[in-house]
Amino acid sequence: MQPLLQRTFLVIASIAAAAHIRLACAGVPEGLDALRRNDFATAAKELRPAAERGDPEAQYRVGLMYEFGKGYPKDMKQALAWLRQAAGQGHVAAEVELGVLYRTGDGVPQDDAQAVSWFTKAAGQGSATAQYNVGLMYAKGAGVKVDNAQAIAWFRKAADQGFTLAQFKLGVAYENGEGVTRDPVLAYAHYAIAARANNAEYASYRDDVAKSLTPAQLREGQALAASWQAGQPMPVRAPAQLASAKGASAAAAKAPAAPAADQCSASGALEGERFSATHCAVALYPDQRSVTLWFNEEPIEPAEMKAFQTSAYADAAKGGKQRTLVQVMLCPGGGSASASPAAVRTLDFNSNHAKSALAGVQWSLEAPADFRVEKMEGSVEPGGRLTARIVGAHAKTAFALDFDVTLPSTEAAAGMTCGK
Repeated sequence: MQPLLQRTFLVIASIAAAAHIRLACAGVPEGLDALRRNDFATAAKELRPAAERGDPEAQYRVGLMYEFGKGYPKDMKQALAWLRQAAGQGHVAAEVELGVLYRTGDGVPQDDAQAVSWFTKAAGQGSATAQYNVGLMYAKGAGVKVDNAQAIAWFRKAADQGFTLAQFKLGVAYENGEGVTRDPVLAYAHYAIAARANNAEYASYRDDVAKSLTPAQLREGQALAASWQAGQPMPVRAPAQLASAKGASAAAAKAPAAPAADQCSASGALEGERFSATHCAVALYPDQRSVTLWFNEEPIEPAEMKAFQTSAYADAAKGGKQRTLVQVMLCPGGGSASASPAAVRTLDFNSNHAKSALAGVQWSLEAPADFRVEKMEGSVEPGGRLTARIVGAHAKTAFALDFDVTLPSTEAAAGMTCGK
């Protein structure tokens, strides 16, 4: 994916930019207002006490002030200490900034594996910047093995949120067939969407691709671009139907009986907030034989379910409103095709609660300290049936997960890495 590797690594670290602001401690609003006025002395006076009392937003801002020498003398040791405190409380922007520092080696020994870890934490909380950065790390093979499919999956998550750099990267991928099937119509559509912000470079890529399209293809690409809105999945096209009528009939005659309907439930408390979800979707990452399950309080629309099967990503909001969901990622067979309770040693647990943003968590849980697998059986492969019950508790979150699902034949482009 060489064209993707030539782009500049993204760094967003503006001191005055608001990101996940929590105004729990006195002095934080005043400090942020002082930052907007470039009054760093007042900002330091207001934010430092709040940071020392444990406010993550204040800790993040103080860290940036030390990093850039604004309000304090430049001191990377202090910057890292404050940023780590904020990130330890799940502050997304602090996690991204730590990823940038480890990637660039600014104030710390350069460590791509650490950068990937911090970017992934923030990406799991929905940060488009972090999702884009994780995509770059996979594209470059920095801290992880080169994996074009993973890169595309993370770029797509960021692009869905309107992140123009990621939209452009997808255009490059479709134009050159890197990590995806080459498709000039989709390349045009992605370039056109990225060019909405009046970016001349993206517009030139769009116009160059347009020269290779037939009039019908151009109209299709324009329609795909025009219909897209931020928050929606980026445009896709249905694959061509290659089977002949005779071949399709033969396949239908040999097709097995339809699998049993999926059954699933998740219930418990998310940081003290009760929840119950009886709707789910499942994604399979066959390269590692890892599975991602999305338990949702409300019914999941077919389009969302289809998108989840390819991305293994569920949006915490729909139509501008937060929703209650739990997403778990696991290796049912520890990397093998046969699922078993003993094989599941870790569980990536992510949640969101419609009533409380603070109830959402992102954890990597360990067995048996945080959860136990009471049942896990089936085949971890496309079309396989997986039946399980997992119960666990961590901090103020407790959960019981039950599912009996058929794994999709569609392959997800991302998932957990499993030992074999």
